[in-house]
Amino acid sequence: MEFTLVPLLDSTGGMHLRIIDSKLTDASGESAPRLGFIWELTKRYLHPRMEQFSYDVGTSRDALLAVLRAAAPPEHRAELEQALRRVQVLEPRIEARDIVVPITFVLPEAWLAPPPAATSAEAPLTETELDVLDKTLQPWDAFLVYSIKQIALDSDNEILRKRLFELLLNSRYRLTDILSGEQPTAGDPVRALFVSTWNDLRTLLADAQHEGLLDTGLLRYAAFINAGDALTALDHAAPGLGMHLSIDGLRRLAHSLRPDDLADSLAYDQKIDPLLRQLFDVDELPVPAPNPAPEPPPPPEQSWLDIFVTSAHASDTVEQVAGLPALDRWVPGEDELDAYEQRLSSLLEQSATAELQRIGVDAPYDQIFRNLIPTTAMIESCWHQYVLRAGEISYLRSQAGSVGLMQINQHVWRGFYDVERLKWDTAYNARAGTQVLMRYMKDYAIAYANRSGDLNHIPRATYSVYNAGPRAMGRFNNPNSSKREQRVDQKLWTIYQGIAAGGHVDVNSCSVTPAAVTQ
Repeated sequence: MEFTLVPLLDSTGGMHLRIIDSKLTDASGESAPRLGFIWELTKRYLHPRMEQFSYDVGTSRDALLAVLRAAAPPEHRAELEQALRRVQVLEPRIEARDIVVPITFVLPEAWLAPPPAATSAEAPLTETELDVLDKTLQPWDAFLVYSIKQIALDSDNEILRKRLFELLLNSRYRLTDILSGEQPTAGDPVRALFVSTWNDLRTLLADAQHEGLLDTGLLRYAAFINAGDALTALDHAAPGLGMHLSIDGLRRLAHSLRPDDLADSLAYDQKIDPLLRQLFDVDELPVPAPNPAPEPPPPPEQSWLDIFVTSAHASDTVEQVAGLPALDRWVPGEDELDAYEQRLSSLLEQSATAELQRIGVDAPYDQIFRNLIPTTAMIESCWHQYVLRAGEISYLRSQAGSVGLMQINQHVWRGFYDVERLKWDTAYNARAGTQVLMRYMKDYAIAYANRSGDLNHIPRATYSVYNAGPRAMGRFNNPNSSKREQRVDQKLWTIYQGIAAGGHVDVNSCSVTPAAVTQ
């Protein structure tokens, strides 16, 4: 059946669809003339019944305006409220995929000018400042995780879920860029994350609806998309407002996806989320749990991508850790480096073997993967899980929240891995890193190398994604990448080539000694 419709608004705010005409069509979309007479009789009764459908635009408008109110910074809340009280609802119009009901309101002219551009901080954030910023960003990540889980639960389509997972990763990598100071933001950092993510999420939802993947909740998704679009439109039209996405605003937006859900959509913790793992196929790691660690978390270290911290030495500490199980809270002294390198090399090899047995990849990808594991551990941590701090052994941690040997970021992988074990269990950290690298190699790097025709692009593309998320896959091949990114990517390639050629890892100098020198 094919209908010609005209949307109309009544005085109560209800939207009706007036049927101008309708016809029966065959599978090719052509009219079915043989049934024309029967259809002419049928539509006399069918059209009036179908025109009884009504959609309450007023309720949707009120919900949308509530989200906008929650986005106003305190100093502009009263002015925005005055503007929203004078909102006008215009006549609906039909677009390619939607029926659009425009609303308009007048904003103060002072809000139309953009705010000053963000600048990088002159000094790294203190531990207290980092903690405040981290807590500020937590509601955004909780909102995004909740939203993505609800969408994934509505469809088991593999491609859709892969896109959702990629969107989550990219947003979380941007979050770590903010924490590390690599992506300065003016005003509310949550607003910056929302603006950078919403268009991708909206496009994903529009594609899924067009393909019929989310037919079970059309009105819910319409309300969700409308509210998000209104926020981005407000931010675009009034950059000087300094849109502030409050916890209440995010909660209202998330609630539109599941109006009947009584759970807190912004609940945030560091626990493993079994549903998140299941939806995005992240397997549990078969590594035994370590002893609990009573030490408090350390302050963040300088980025390991910029400076490799040399090994810490303390004779009294060596005696304390010498009797512990292999690699458990071991910061090697100078006379222990050979033994430490052998043990850690064995651990990394075992981790790579376990992952290859779990997934299975053909040659030459298997050897590329084996070489990439120790390479990544070297560039990320100089093969260190622990460091000495004020005479005490503690886990390695970057300003952005990456921890341990493989520098697994606790923000990017929140819900997927046990954060405490990432900090205090070298074997668990190594297995998590190999699992992440395998996923990135299979999902991104191999396809990238197939397109470029260069197998050497596999380790480089894999690490680019590991370092900065799926959006950075071809970064090493981009002449416009930053000097820091170029330096990191070249460092990775140098280490990889040395290890692939049989070179020896030197933990003391954080480098690879050529094979000819070691013979």
